[in-house]
Amino acid sequence: MSTYFRTGHIAIMFFLGLGAFSDTFKRSSYNFSREPVENDTMYLHEQRMDKYSWQLDSLIEVNPLQAELFSDKLSKKYKKETFFIEYKALAVFKQAKFEEALQLYKEIENPYSEFVGTKRNDNRNIALCFKNLKQYDSAVHYFKISSIDDNLYNLADCFILMKQKDSALFYFRKKLEGIKKSNNKIYQIKEMDFLRYKIDSLKKASR
Repeated sequence: MSTYFRTGHIAIMFFLGLGAFSDTFKRSSYNFSREPVENDTMYLHEQRMDKYSWQLDSLIEVNPLQAELFSDKLSKKYKKETFFIEYKALAVFKQAKFEEALQLYKEIENPYSEFVGTKRNDNRNIALCFKNLKQYDSAVHYFKISSIDDNLYNLADCFILMKQKDSALFYFRKKLEGIKKSNNKIYQIKEMDFLRYKIDSLKKASR
């Protein structure tokens, strides 16, 4: 065996050993800093998300009623988890049961909202419920505090339905200006054309 080969082999074994040590160190550090794992709320939350989310996602697409029943069962089993209440709310929303979905979204007080943006999304979902219930003033309020980008479309749409065309124009223009300032505007030409069309249509209707 050549010296070069032996040296390379030793180097590879060294780095493999170092990698294994690093993994072991990370695991031991994690366990040391987060003992006992069984009582770690965030850890258990993530484990349940990994276990059930794919099943619920599939059910919501093909059978919202079954998704509602399954998520309801899980929410009763894991009473402190708002994760399953969110799925139930989405399932009933998909069935056009907007009043029930609204109450479920209002019930949610997710302790992980700072990390995953749940509270912001819940405000948007509450807004969508109000919009479908034709309670546009309430929908506008929740869209405004949600701060999700596509809410500008929803706000404009709500004001059109409320026959407040000037306000609708304001939000379509705000969306268009935001895209113009974006570094990715070259990929949003169709969207800009759509917004210009909506703005022109509202202007003509206001004459």
